[in-house]
Amino acid sequence: MTPQQEARWSVADPAAGLAACPPLRVAALGAAIGAALVAASATYPAEASDFYHVCRTADGLYEMNDEVLFRVSPTGDQSQSISYRKIREKTLKRETGYCIVNKAGGKKFNYESRTYTLRVGFQDEGRQIESDFICEFASDGLPAAYTCNKQVVVSREGESSNVGPPAAGGGSLWMHNGSVMRLEASGTDRKFYYEIPRSGMLKAGARPGTLLFEGTRDGAIYSGVAYIFAKGCEPAPYAVTGEVSADDRRITMTGTAPRLAKDCSVKGTREDTLVFSFRPDLDR
Repeated sequence: MTPQQEARWSVADPAAGLAACPPLRVAALGAAIGAALVAASATYPAEASDFYHVCRTADGLYEMNDEVLFRVSPTGDQSQSISYRKIREKTLKRETGYCIVNKAGGKKFNYESRTYTLRVGFQDEGRQIESDFICEFASDGLPAAYTCNKQVVVSREGESSNVGPPAAGGGSLWMHNGSVMRLEASGTDRKFYYEIPRSGMLKAGARPGTLLFEGTRDGAIYSGVAYIFAKGCEPAPYAVTGEVSADDRRITMTGTAPRLAKDCSVKGTREDTLVFSFRPDLDR
Protein backbone atom coordinates (compact mmCIF):
# COMPACT_ATOMS: atom_id res chain seq x y z
CA MET A 1 0.00 0.00 0.00
CA THR A 2 1.39 3.38 -0.93
CA PRO A 3 1.59 6.28 1.55
CA GLN A 4 -0.99 8.06 -0.60
CA GLN A 5 -3.43 5.18 -0.15
CA GLU A 6 -2.79 5.07 3.56
CA ALA A 7 -3.42 8.79 3.88
CA ARG A 8 -6.96 8.22 2.66
CA TRP A 9 -7.76 5.05 4.56
CA SER A 10 -4.98 5.34 7.12
CA VAL A 11 -4.28 1.82 8.16
CA ALA A 12 -3.29 0.47 11.47
CA ASP A 13 -0.71 -1.86 10.44
CA PRO A 14 -1.29 -5.50 10.36
CA ALA A 15 -4.30 -6.32 8.55
CA ALA A 16 -7.19 -8.51 8.55
CA GLY A 17 -10.57 -8.31 9.48
CA LEU A 18 -14.02 -7.81 9.47
CA ALA A 19 -15.90 -5.40 7.30
CA ALA A 20 -18.62 -4.16 9.54
CA CYS A 21 -22.18 -3.39 8.71
CA PRO A 22 -23.12 -0.65 11.18
CA PRO A 23 -26.83 -0.23 11.74
CA LEU A 24 -28.54 3.04 10.99
CA ARG A 25 -28.87 4.56 14.40
CA VAL A 26 -25.48 3.52 15.67
CA ALA A 27 -23.34 5.21 13.04
CA ALA A 28 -21.92 7.51 15.68
CA LEU A 29 -19.73 4.66 16.90
CA GLY A 30 -17.79 4.89 13.64
CA ALA A 31 -17.23 2.71 10.59
CA ALA A 32 -17.07 -0.97 11.31
CA ILE A 33 -18.90 -0.62 14.59
CA GLY A 34 -22.61 -0.85 14.67
CA ALA A 35 -25.53 -2.18 16.58
CA ALA A 36 -28.13 -2.50 19.22
CA LEU A 37 -29.56 -4.77 21.95
CA VAL A 38 -32.60 -4.89 24.21
CA ALA A 39 -31.46 -4.01 27.71
CA ALA A 40 -32.84 -2.07 30.66
CA SER A 41 -35.83 -3.24 32.62
CA ALA A 42 -37.24 0.29 32.64
CA THR A 43 -37.78 0.21 28.89
CA TYR A 44 -40.42 -1.45 26.76
CA PRO A 45 -39.58 -4.77 25.10
CA ALA A 46 -38.79 -4.50 21.40
CA GLU A 47 -41.56 -5.34 18.98
CA ALA A 48 -39.13 -6.15 16.20
CA SER A 49 -35.37 -6.39 15.97
CA ASP A 50 -32.41 -6.24 13.63
CA PHE A 51 -29.69 -8.65 14.73
CA TYR A 52 -26.12 -9.09 13.50
CA HIS A 53 -23.37 -11.15 15.14
CA VAL A 54 -20.37 -12.08 13.00
CA CYS A 55 -16.69 -12.85 13.71
CA ARG A 56 -13.93 -13.34 11.13
CA THR A 57 -10.25 -14.24 11.18
CA ALA A 58 -7.61 -12.02 9.61
CA ASP A 59 -7.09 -14.36 6.66
CA GLY A 60 -10.83 -14.82 6.10
CA LEU A 61 -10.55 -18.62 6.31
CA TYR A 62 -12.84 -18.94 9.32
CA GLU A 63 -16.06 -17.18 10.26
CA MET A 64 -18.58 -17.30 13.08
CA ASN A 65 -22.22 -16.51 12.58
CA ASP A 66 -24.11 -16.14 15.85
CA GLU A 67 -21.31 -18.05 17.65
CA VAL A 68 -21.30 -20.99 15.18
CA LEU A 69 -17.84 -21.56 13.65
CA PHE A 70 -17.30 -22.50 9.98
CA ARG A 71 -14.39 -22.78 7.57
CA VAL A 72 -14.98 -20.64 4.46
CA SER A 73 -13.82 -21.84 1.03
CA PRO A 74 -12.44 -19.51 -1.67
CA THR A 75 -15.87 -19.67 -3.33
CA GLY A 76 -17.57 -18.56 -0.13
CA ASP A 77 -19.05 -21.95 0.78
CA GLN A 78 -19.11 -22.89 4.45
CA SER A 79 -18.01 -26.18 5.99
CA GLN A 80 -19.97 -28.04 8.62
CA SER A 81 -19.91 -26.33 12.01
CA ILE A 82 -16.69 -26.76 13.99
CA SER A 83 -16.54 -27.18 17.76
CA TYR A 84 -14.29 -24.69 19.54
CA ARG A 85 -13.29 -23.37 22.94
CA LYS A 86 -12.98 -19.72 23.89
CA ILE A 87 -9.53 -18.75 25.16
CA ARG A 88 -9.98 -15.04 25.74
CA GLU A 89 -12.28 -12.19 24.80
CA LYS A 90 -11.71 -8.44 24.89
CA THR A 91 -14.20 -5.65 24.27
CA LEU A 92 -12.91 -2.85 22.05
CA LYS A 93 -16.04 -0.72 21.97
CA ARG A 94 -19.54 -1.06 23.35
CA GLU A 95 -22.57 1.20 23.51
CA THR A 96 -26.05 0.68 24.93
CA GLY A 97 -29.02 2.96 24.83
CA TYR A 98 -32.51 3.42 23.51
CA CYS A 99 -34.53 5.34 20.95
CA ILE A 100 -37.64 7.29 21.87
CA VAL A 101 -40.37 7.11 19.22
CA ASN A 102 -43.09 9.77 19.25
CA LYS A 103 -45.25 7.77 16.85
CA ALA A 104 -45.31 4.92 19.41
CA GLY A 105 -46.42 7.18 22.25
CA GLY A 106 -42.90 7.85 23.52
CA LYS A 107 -41.92 4.21 23.87
CA LYS A 108 -38.28 3.34 24.34
CA PHE A 109 -36.65 0.76 22.06
CA ASN A 110 -33.29 -0.54 23.28
CA TYR A 111 -30.15 -1.08 21.25
CA GLU A 112 -26.63 -2.33 21.85
CA SER A 113 -23.49 -2.31 19.72
CA ARG A 114 -20.28 -4.12 20.54
CA THR A 115 -16.97 -4.75 18.76
CA TYR A 116 -14.61 -7.22 20.39
CA THR A 117 -11.73 -9.62 19.75
CA LEU A 118 -11.99 -13.33 20.43
CA ARG A 119 -9.27 -15.96 20.52
CA VAL A 120 -10.46 -19.55 20.15
CA GLY A 121 -8.94 -23.00 19.86
CA PHE A 122 -10.33 -25.71 17.59
CA GLN A 123 -9.42 -28.72 15.46
CA ASP A 124 -9.89 -28.69 11.69
CA GLU A 125 -8.70 -31.22 9.12
CA GLY A 126 -6.52 -32.92 11.72
CA ARG A 127 -4.80 -29.70 12.79
CA GLN A 128 -4.96 -28.10 16.22
CA ILE A 129 -5.51 -24.36 15.66
CA GLU A 130 -5.63 -21.24 17.79
CA SER A 131 -6.81 -18.11 15.99
CA ASP A 132 -7.92 -14.54 16.66
CA PHE A 133 -11.26 -13.23 15.43
CA ILE A 134 -12.64 -9.73 15.33
CA CYS A 135 -16.33 -9.70 16.09
CA GLU A 136 -19.29 -7.39 15.72
CA PHE A 137 -22.53 -7.69 17.60
CA ALA A 138 -25.52 -5.56 16.68
CA SER A 139 -29.05 -5.70 17.98
CA ASP A 140 -31.62 -2.98 17.39
CA GLY A 141 -35.12 -3.23 18.81
CA LEU A 142 -36.59 -0.37 16.77
CA PRO A 143 -39.30 -1.66 14.39
CA ALA A 144 -38.70 -0.79 10.76
CA ALA A 145 -41.95 1.15 10.61
CA TYR A 146 -40.74 3.64 13.23
CA THR A 147 -38.22 6.47 13.15
CA CYS A 148 -36.03 7.24 16.13
CA ASN A 149 -36.93 10.73 17.29
CA LYS A 150 -34.37 10.86 20.08
CA GLN A 151 -31.41 8.57 20.75
CA VAL A 152 -30.27 8.29 24.37
CA VAL A 153 -26.91 6.71 25.19
CA VAL A 154 -27.03 4.82 28.49
CA SER A 155 -23.47 3.50 28.57
CA ARG A 156 -20.38 3.69 26.41
CA GLU A 157 -16.97 2.10 26.80
CA GLY A 158 -13.84 1.96 24.70
CA GLU A 159 -14.08 5.49 23.29
CA SER A 160 -10.52 6.22 24.40
CA SER A 161 -9.07 2.82 23.57
CA ASN A 162 -6.77 4.35 20.95
CA VAL A 163 -5.18 6.79 23.37
CA GLY A 164 -2.05 5.19 24.76
CA PRO A 165 0.92 6.20 26.88
CA PRO A 166 2.64 9.44 25.92
CA ALA A 167 5.25 9.31 23.18
CA ALA A 168 8.88 9.02 24.17
CA GLY A 169 8.06 6.43 26.84
CA GLY A 170 9.64 2.98 27.16
CA GLY A 171 9.71 0.37 24.43
CA SER A 172 11.55 0.13 21.12
CA LEU A 173 11.26 2.32 18.02
CA TRP A 174 10.18 1.02 14.63
CA MET A 175 9.31 2.53 11.21
CA HIS A 176 6.03 1.94 9.43
CA ASN A 177 5.08 3.69 6.17
CA GLY A 178 7.06 6.79 7.05
CA SER A 179 5.85 7.02 10.67
CA VAL A 180 7.97 6.33 13.73
CA MET A 181 6.24 3.75 15.94
CA ARG A 182 6.86 2.60 19.50
CA LEU A 183 6.44 -1.08 20.40
CA GLU A 184 5.37 -1.74 24.00
CA ALA A 185 5.83 -5.32 25.22
CA SER A 186 4.53 -6.89 28.44
CA GLY A 187 4.76 -10.66 28.65
CA THR A 188 3.15 -11.93 25.46
CA ASP A 189 1.14 -8.71 24.96
CA ARG A 190 2.25 -6.35 22.20
CA LYS A 191 1.10 -2.82 21.32
CA PHE A 192 2.29 -0.43 18.60
CA TYR A 193 1.73 3.29 19.19
CA TYR A 194 2.48 6.22 16.93
CA GLU A 195 5.56 8.05 18.21
CA ILE A 196 5.96 10.50 15.31
CA PRO A 197 3.09 10.15 12.81
CA ARG A 198 3.85 11.22 9.25
CA SER A 199 1.85 14.15 7.87
CA GLY A 200 -0.73 11.97 6.11
CA MET A 201 -1.53 10.14 9.32
CA LEU A 202 -1.80 13.39 11.26
CA LYS A 203 -4.42 14.55 8.75
CA ALA A 204 -6.26 11.25 9.23
CA GLY A 205 -6.42 11.73 13.00
CA ALA A 206 -3.38 9.88 14.40
CA ARG A 207 -1.39 11.64 17.12
CA PRO A 208 1.71 10.76 19.17
CA GLY A 209 0.51 8.05 21.55
CA THR A 210 -2.32 6.83 19.27
CA LEU A 211 -2.72 3.05 19.31
CA LEU A 212 -2.24 1.30 15.97
CA PHE A 213 -2.04 -2.37 16.94
CA GLU A 214 -2.80 -4.44 20.03
CA GLY A 215 -2.36 -8.18 20.27
CA THR A 216 0.00 -10.94 21.32
CA ARG A 217 3.20 -12.64 20.27
CA ASP A 218 3.29 -16.43 20.34
CA GLY A 219 6.72 -17.57 19.22
CA ALA A 220 7.25 -15.84 15.88
CA ILE A 221 3.53 -15.21 15.37
CA TYR A 222 1.91 -11.81 15.95
CA SER A 223 -1.88 -11.63 16.02
CA GLY A 224 -4.48 -9.18 17.23
CA VAL A 225 -6.33 -6.07 16.14
CA ALA A 226 -5.17 -3.15 13.98
CA TYR A 227 -6.96 0.12 13.28
CA ILE A 228 -7.75 2.11 10.16
CA PHE A 229 -7.88 5.88 10.44
CA ALA A 230 -9.91 8.26 8.30
CA LYS A 231 -10.44 11.95 8.89
CA GLY A 232 -13.48 12.62 11.07
CA CYS A 233 -14.11 8.92 11.79
CA GLU A 234 -13.57 6.69 14.81
CA PRO A 235 -10.62 4.29 14.34
CA ALA A 236 -12.00 1.14 12.68
CA PRO A 237 -10.68 -2.19 14.04
CA TYR A 238 -9.93 -5.33 12.06
CA ALA A 239 -8.17 -8.62 12.82
CA VAL A 240 -4.56 -9.13 11.72
CA THR A 241 -1.90 -11.80 11.86
CA GLY A 242 1.70 -12.18 10.76
CA GLU A 243 5.26 -13.08 11.70
CA VAL A 244 8.44 -11.51 13.01
CA SER A 245 11.66 -12.24 11.13
CA ALA A 246 14.26 -14.61 12.54
CA ASP A 247 16.46 -11.69 13.61
CA ASP A 248 13.51 -9.91 15.31
CA ARG A 249 14.00 -6.79 13.19
CA ARG A 250 10.98 -6.95 10.86
CA ILE A 251 7.31 -7.65 11.57
CA THR A 252 4.91 -8.27 8.69
CA MET A 253 1.17 -8.61 9.24
CA THR A 254 -1.65 -9.00 6.76
CA GLY A 255 -5.41 -8.93 6.82
CA THR A 256 -8.63 -7.71 5.28
CA ALA A 257 -9.21 -4.08 6.17
CA PRO A 258 -12.50 -2.19 5.87
CA ARG A 259 -12.81 0.61 3.32
CA LEU A 260 -14.42 3.69 4.84
CA ALA A 261 -16.60 6.15 2.99
CA LYS A 262 -16.58 9.88 3.74
CA ASP A 263 -19.55 9.37 6.07
CA CYS A 264 -17.52 6.71 7.95
CA SER A 265 -19.69 3.83 6.77
CA VAL A 266 -18.00 0.67 5.51
CA LYS A 267 -18.16 0.46 1.72
CA GLY A 268 -16.14 -2.70 1.20
CA THR A 269 -12.88 -4.38 2.15
CA ARG A 270 -9.36 -4.67 0.81
CA GLU A 271 -6.38 -6.92 1.43
CA ASP A 272 -3.54 -5.15 3.18
CA THR A 273 0.04 -5.86 4.19
CA LEU A 274 1.73 -3.87 6.94
CA VAL A 275 5.41 -3.87 7.76
CA PHE A 276 7.32 -2.65 10.84
CA SER A 277 11.11 -2.29 10.69
CA PHE A 278 13.19 -2.10 13.88
CA ARG A 279 15.18 1.15 14.12
CA PRO A 280 17.35 1.22 17.26
CA ASP A 281 19.24 4.20 15.80
CA LEU A 282 16.17 6.39 16.34
CA ASP A 283 16.48 5.97 20.11
CA ARG A 284 19.87 7.70 20.26
